[in-house]
This record gives sequence, C-alpha cells and structure tokens, in this order.
Amino acid sequence: MKKLLSAIIIVFAFVPIAIASDIAFYVGAFQPGTYDDKSMADDVEKIIKNTGTLFNDIQKFDDGDLNQFGRWADANTGDGQLDIIWLNGQIPSTLYPTFNKKPDGSRAEKWLDDGNMFINVADWFAWATHENGEKERNMDAGAANILDLAENIILGRDATLMTATAAGKKFMPSLGNKYISHRPVNLNALVAPWEAAEIFAERGNVVDPVVLHNTKTKGYLAIISQSQMEHMGDRGAVCSEFINNWVTEEMHLLAVEPTGKLATTWGNIKRDR
Repeated sequence: MKKLLSAIIIVFAFVPIAIASDIAFYVGAFQPGTYDDKSMADDVEKIIKNTGTLFNDIQKFDDGDLNQFGRWADANTGDGQLDIIWLNGQIPSTLYPTFNKKPDGSRAEKWLDDGNMFINVADWFAWATHENGEKERNMDAGAANILDLAENIILGRDATLMTATAAGKKFMPSLGNKYISHRPVNLNALVAPWEAAEIFAERGNVVDPVVLHNTKTKGYLAIISQSQMEHMGDRGAVCSEFINNWVTEEMHLLAVEPTGKLATTWGNIKRDR
C-alpha cells in the first residue's frame, strides 16, 4: 500500500494542475459593414458550441450589461488563469474609456498585463465603440495605448489579399488558402516585449489572422478577420479552430472533466513561449 501511495504521489508530481478558464463574448453594437446581428449571433453560438467544454464559465455581455462586464473582467484579473474576452471589433468603455480618457491602466491593459487573451474580429482593435448609438472613436491611439506600441501597429489596408501560412493551414483550415483583410497588423511596428507568436496568413509585413504575445506579461491578442462582411469568411469556425487547435496546443488548455458539458471544469497550463 505504501509503495502504491508513493507511486501515485510521484505521478501527480509530474502532472500539471489544471485550472479552470473562463470566456466572455462582447455582443454589443458593432461597426456597420463588418457584421450584422444574425452573423454575429451565429458566430458566437458556433464558438460556444464548438469550444464550450473548455471553459468553466461562459458569459455574453451587450451594451445593457457593461457594468456587469467590467465586474466580470475584474473578477478574472489576478486569478492565475488564462481567461479570454472575445470582441466583435468594438471596445466597450467599461474595458477602455472612450476617447482615450484613460490611456494607461485601463481594464483592457490590465487584462493583458495579467496574462489573459483578447480575440478581436471584424473591425480595428480598440478603434471605437457604438455603445451609445453612434460611433465614438479612440482611433489608432486605442490599440497603441493598450499595447504600448506605435499607432501604426494596425493599418488601414482595404481588401489586402493574404496567403495562408503553414500554421494557418494546420490550425485554421476553415480560413482557406487565400483570405482578404481590411485592417491587418503591421509587423514592422511590433517591438519587444511583443512578438508574433503565430502568423496564420500574411502579405509581406502585414498579417491577419495573427496572435501577438507579450513575453513579459504573458498576455495575448489574437486578431482574426478584421474585414468587411463580404470578406469575413466563417468567423465562427475560424475562431473555434483557433481556440480548439492553437490555444489548446500552445497554452495547454486541457480537460479535467468528461466531455459533453458546456459549463464544467476545464483548465489550462500556462507556459512561457
């Protein structure tokens, strides 16, 4: 019995301890032309259906729930987990005060500094919000302030034809071999401690989809399909593949309960990359 107990202890000493991860979807007002209500709702439901068993808590917040959204972000900052916020191309003021009123120390910046992840689709990350019924702009300073990078980290490049990389074909098969981006990431503006952890489609020095990684804070920003609707492809499928394939492989997002439940206990093991 003592030998068996010792063997169990030894085994568990080398097995990572799974920690439950959470995900929230911002489903408030979006930039016209980048989404419509049905497409956004369908994409979110597809992501939840395809990846929901990876998360302990799944939430959706619209513009009537911004205070609650902020509290959710606070509760998931500093908890030692890799948590994810999915954005529909807009940055609600509860995460980043509109008109760049808080260029440093916003919830969005703290979220990344805590080693968490944003997945942003559709429009330029942190450019604007429509939560009050009209477009209120941070412009390119929004992304620059949150990431502490230059304002040209994202570029306005309408209808830029991208070619899928080997990683894109492996991790995001639904992306296809060719893909059009309207707001790609500019690799020339990427400086330490930020790096391109993975590039899924590229054209020269501009890329989309891509996942950026802060090697100091361990935060991640995934830019996926910052495009107009006519070129958006299947965002629900591509985001699902990114989470199921890349995040699970690179971040060791592992099941700790049998599959088949949408709100069960799953976990992740962080590692330095």
